[in-house]
Amino acid sequence: MQNDSDRFFVLTGGPGSGKTTLIEALRQAGFATSVEAGRSIIRDQSAIGGTALPWSDRALFAELMLSWEMRSYRGPRAGRTGLL
Repeated sequence: MQNDSDRFFVLTGGPGSGKTTLIEALRQAGFATSVEAGRSIIRDQSAIGGTALPWSDRALFAELMLSWEMRSYRGPRAGRTGLL
């Protein structure tokens, strides 16, 4: 039997499809959420003049995305309930 804290949902879709809006609405409703890796990496890399951007270094961007998502999966799930 699966515990509710073991369940999570992945939102996917093209740019402008409403993913961020839905995530924010779920967060405001009290559900555990995680930030979008791609959007955060682009923001951070732009702020520091980094090259790990999908239009500059796709391989490095993909590596950071994987690292970010692995950390997101492990971190907040420990001891939390609700959607993540």
